[in-house]
Amino acid sequence: MGMVAPQQRIASAYFVVYGKYGDVTRYAETRGVCRQYVYREASWLKQVLIQQEQWQTRIRELEQRQAELEQRLARAVVIDEEKQAEVATVGQACGVSLRQCRQVLDVLLPGQVLSRAELGRRTQAAGKKAGKLLAVLDELARQQVREAAADEIYVKDPVLMIVEPESLCWITGQLSEAVTGTAWSNAFNVLPNLEQVTRDGGSGLHKGVALTNAERLERDDKPVTDQGDHFHAFWDAGVGLRKAREQTRQLLVKAEAAAKEVSACARQGTTEQAAATRARHAWERAEKAMDSWSAREDLWQRAKQAMQLFTPTGELNTRVQAQAVLAETLAQLPDDFDKAKRQVQKPEMLNYLDRVQEKIAALAFPEEVKQAAVRQEGLRRRPEALQGENAQAAARRGVLLMCAVVLAKVGPVGEQAVVAVRDILRRAYRASSLVECLNSVLRMQQAGHRRMSQGLLDLKRLWWNSHTFEAGRRRKTTPYQRLGIPLPEGLPWWDMLKLTPEQLRDKLSTAKLAN
Repeated sequence: MGMVAPQQRIASAYFVVYGKYGDVTRYAETRGVCRQYVYREASWLKQVLIQQEQWQTRIRELEQRQAELEQRLARAVVIDEEKQAEVATVGQACGVSLRQCRQVLDVLLPGQVLSRAELGRRTQAAGKKAGKLLAVLDELARQQVREAAADEIYVKDPVLMIVEPESLCWITGQLSEAVTGTAWSNAFNVLPNLEQVTRDGGSGLHKGVALTNAERLERDDKPVTDQGDHFHAFWDAGVGLRKAREQTRQLLVKAEAAAKEVSACARQGTTEQAAATRARHAWERAEKAMDSWSAREDLWQRAKQAMQLFTPTGELNTRVQAQAVLAETLAQLPDDFDKAKRQVQKPEMLNYLDRVQEKIAALAFPEEVKQAAVRQEGLRRRPEALQGENAQAAARRGVLLMCAVVLAKVGPVGEQAVVAVRDILRRAYRASSLVECLNSVLRMQQAGHRRMSQGLLDLKRLWWNSHTFEAGRRRKTTPYQRLGIPLPEGLPWWDMLKLTPEQLRDKLSTAKLAN
């Protein structure tokens, strides 16, 4: 009966909606019911269909709302106490103060953020963990360091900073009681494969390299190349150049004033002879100062060119060539350049040239192939030497063509020689500006932190070495990856901080075997 009744109601609705005149009466008589009963069944069915349509519409709305909520849930982040600690820790590692981290969190969770003291305790604990993990990573990183840029930065107490230039890996960030030769020697001695240190003119660094080399000589090991920093030496020359520029500017101002005085005399109808004489002498003094400034600029540019890896003609530079040009140019510079001249003339400033010559000589390629690769690279780096219609430029273009022929004739050996030479030349570091770049980042963070503990330094160092570069030739890689440290793939920095030193060591071993 339960199946029949709905069918009867459907039939009633059919005759009411689609039936002809008299069909409803005949259908009612056939069923033995009145006409009003048929109309009530048809009305009931209409209400049921309306309700079903409404329910289906509501179901579709709920399904759409559920899909939207699921999408939001996939993007949602639960900002619990652990997530707040992660935000504060990453902020501290990047240089953001706890106060600023808490302000950002308060935007997301008004009135529900951990106190500044609690966030500080969480980040302090993370710094202690970072120090333990760095001890494991340093065992591998220190083995890979062959070139290093070293400097110190003061955060109330001095911090010894060592950076590997190629990877920009932060190797050492150690608080020290004083910047002494012994402290620097201890920092260098933990780098067993160190070949060159690029440094500024600090006495502590100089003594540190000297002590390290003395200990190596006692063990019959090869000493570390002590390379002086060109950046600071060139910067000191700016004093003399700025003084010449300012003197020239003042004399030009006086000459222009004297010229205006002559014009004023002409307008007033007075004699111009005395004013014209003063103006002529003023312009002569200004032109003389301009010539002197230009001459100093040219001399200093020649001195800088003499210290570069390749000469202006594209030839590999040597210590003898560099010293000859420096002796000629520096002697003509005035006393305003004394500090720069003292820096430039130090023997360690040209040590990188000797090291490049030694490394190229040690390459296992035929001599003519090595020379062709070096000459080709020199002309590639000095394209201005190939430009022009003079005989010298034409001859150099011919030399470049002959180098290409020599390298092509030996096939794969020539390609290998080019790669090997370029790698040597690319690692011919002569400035500690890379460690200065990292110091600049630390200085920005220092301004917000006021003081810095060893734990905070360790936290920053672990984050820096694990973060991915977003631009430049190092982009899409981390400093540890570029240094050759096999970090586990897909391991976020925050999750790494949760590992014990033993767990990290196991993961590094597994990643090394996989590679």
